[in-house]
Amino acid sequence: FVLHAYIIAWTGDIPALTKIMNITGHNSYHGCRFCNIEGVYSQKYRHVYFPPNPNCTNKNHLDWLRHIDEIETATTNREKETLIKNYGIKGKSILFELSSIKFPRSFPIDIMHLFFENIAPQMFKLWSAHFFKDEDLNTVPFTISKSSWDMIGILMQNNKKKMPLVFGRPPRNILKHNAGYKAEEWANWIT
Repeated sequence: FVLHAYIIAWTGDIPALTKIMNITGHNSYHGCRFCNIEGVYSQKYRHVYFPPNPNCTNKNHLDWLRHIDEIETATTNREKETLIKNYGIKGKSILFELSSIKFPRSFPIDIMHLFFENIAPQMFKLWSAHFFKDEDLNTVPFTISKSSWDMIGILMQNNKKKMPLVFGRPPRNILKHNAGYKAEEWANWIT
C-alpha cells in the first residue's frame, strides 16, 4: 500500500497569493483571481475600483494556461507587458507543476480575512446601528439597543477571567474596543 498526498488547495492573504500565483495583485486593472472584472482608475482618489458587472465571466484553469502561453510566447517586451496588464497574470507559477492544483479554484479566499476581518465587523456595525452614515437607514428591526450592548459589554468584561485559555485571547468589551479588535477576538465573538 502506497499513500500519496496531494495538495488540492492553497490559502493565504492577498499579497502572499499574489506572489505564489504569479499574478499582478488586487490593485491592478485585472486584479481578481476568480473573474475577468476590469478595474477603473479614479484620478481623484488615485486608486483602482471595481464597479459591479453582472456579465462578468469567471476564470478557469484552461484560461490561465492559454493566457500564460500567450505571455510566454510574446515576441516583444511591450507585447508581454500589455498581455500581463490585460490578464492580471505575470507568468507561470511553480504550482502549475502540481497536477492536483487548479487555477484559480485551488486558491479560495482565506477564512480569517473573509469572516473575522470583514463580515464580523460589518455585522456588528449593522446590529449596533452604525452601518450607514444616514441614521434613518440604521433603524432596522434587528438592531440591538444601546442598553443591550452596554449589558453585553459588561458581561464580556466580567467573564474575561473565566474564559478558558483554549479559546485564546478573551474578547474585550465590544462596545468600547471593536475598532481595535483583532481577527482572534472577532473569531471568539462570532463562534
